[in-house]
Amino acid sequence: MKGNSLALLILLSFLTSCGKVIGEKNSAPRTPDQVGIIASCTSKSEAQAIAQEFGVQYRVINEKRKLIEFIGLTQSELETLLPKSKFRSNKIYNDVLISGDFKSKSVANYEFYGAHPPTYRNESSGRYFPHLEQIKALQNKFLGEGITIAIIDTGVYYNHPHLSPNILLNGLDKHGSNADNQDSDNNGFIDDYVGWDFYNGDAYPIDDNGHGTHVAGLAASTYMGIAPKAKILPVKVLSSDGRGDLGTIAAGIFYAIDRGADIINLSLGGTAGSQVSAELQTLINATRTAKSNNTLLVAAAGNGGNDGIGDCNDNLPVYPANIQEENLISVASVDAYNQITEYSNFGGATVHIAAPGGDVYTGGLYSVGIPSCFGPCSQDDIPYRSSMGTSMSTPIVAGLAAVIKSANKTTSPKKIRDIILKTGTKIPQLEGLLVSPSVINVQMALKELLL
Repeated sequence: MKGNSLALLILLSFLTSCGKVIGEKNSAPRTPDQVGIIASCTSKSEAQAIAQEFGVQYRVINEKRKLIEFIGLTQSELETLLPKSKFRSNKIYNDVLISGDFKSKSVANYEFYGAHPPTYRNESSGRYFPHLEQIKALQNKFLGEGITIAIIDTGVYYNHPHLSPNILLNGLDKHGSNADNQDSDNNGFIDDYVGWDFYNGDAYPIDDNGHGTHVAGLAASTYMGIAPKAKILPVKVLSSDGRGDLGTIAAGIFYAIDRGADIINLSLGGTAGSQVSAELQTLINATRTAKSNNTLLVAAAGNGGNDGIGDCNDNLPVYPANIQEENLISVASVDAYNQITEYSNFGGATVHIAAPGGDVYTGGLYSVGIPSCFGPCSQDDIPYRSSMGTSMSTPIVAGLAAVIKSANKTTSPKKIRDIILKTGTKIPQLEGLLVSPSVINVQMALKELLL
C-alpha cells in the first residue's frame, strides 16, 4: 500500500462513510445497490486498508487469485487507488437463473452426517429411468470413478442417501460440531469440509431450493446418475429463488477449480444482450482459467423467454452457455423422441449438442429430491421427483464427460468435447439447430475414446 498512500490521502478529502457498514462482506449482493466493482491483482490486506480509510465494504471473491469486490467506490476512484489492478463491474441478473418449480426451506449450518452405504441401480430396480436407455448409459462399465463434478447451483442436499457417498470431502478442514473456525488447508475458506456457500458466505452449501440437488442426482447419484461413482462438489451461488450475480458465479467457478474439479456443471444462465459486456468478462475470465487448469464446463442453453418457447442463442445469447471457449459445452434438451423440446433454446452456431431434459410425454426426468426431514435421513426416506428443462439435460452431459475422463484420465477438456460432439446419435430434425445435430450416446463416446 505504500505506493498508493498519497492517492488514499487525496481521495480521503471527498469520500465519507455516509453511514455505510465498514469492512468485509461475506454474502452475495441481494439488490443492485449492493453490487460493486471487482478488482483483480488486489490483496485482502489492500482491501482492508481501503475499507478502513474510506468506510466502505469489500467482498473477497477469491483470496488466492486476488479478486476483491469493492462496494461503495466507483471504478475511477479504484483506478486511482489501485493503479496496477484491472476492474470489472459486477452485475445481478434480472432473470431467475434456473428452471423448475423447486421449493424448500432454508436450513442454516446444516451438518453433513456421513456417507450412507452406496446403493447402485440394477436390473431388478423398482424405478425406471428411460433417459438412461435413451443415451445408451445402462450397460456402461466406466462409472466416473476418480473424477469430481462441481455442482454450481442452489446448493446440494448432501445428506441424501444416494448422494452422500459421493460428496467430495475436504479432510483437512473440520465441520459441524467439530468445526474449529480455522482454514486448515490454507485455501482461503474456513472449514469448507463439504464445499462452500458463496451466496450466504459460509461452509454449509445446503440446497434451500431443490434445483441443485436434482441436478447433482442426474450427474452422479449412486442410484441413477450417469457417473454413479464420480465425486460431487457442492457449490452454492444462487438464492433460494434462483437468483444471483456474475461475481458470485465466477467465485464458485474459481473455487471449484482450486478444489480440483474435473467437470463444472452450470445448470443456470441468463441473457445479456447481443454484446459481451464488461460485467461478463469476469465470467469469461473464469472460464479461461478453467481451461488453463484442464477443467471442462458444461452449461445449460436455457429455456426460452417468458412465453416458455425456446429462443435461438445465436441471436439472443445466454451466458455462460454462449461463452466461446474450447472447454465449454452448451447443452439443449430433447424429448423422449429425440426432438428439441418446446422450451429448449437452440442455435446452430452456439449450442453444441442435446440430451434428454424431460417433456410432457414423460412428465420430466426422475432424480433425487430434498426430503421433508432435515436430519440424518434413513434409507426409508429417499425422495425422488420429476422435473424438466435444459437444467436437467446439462448434468447428463456432465456425467458423460466424467465417464469419459474416468476411462482415460489424461483426456483434455477439448478432447472430451470433441468426442461427445462426434459420437452423438445423429437426428435429421436437429440439423441447423445445433452445432452437432445429435443426442449424446455414451457407448459410442467410449468406443471412440478407446479405439
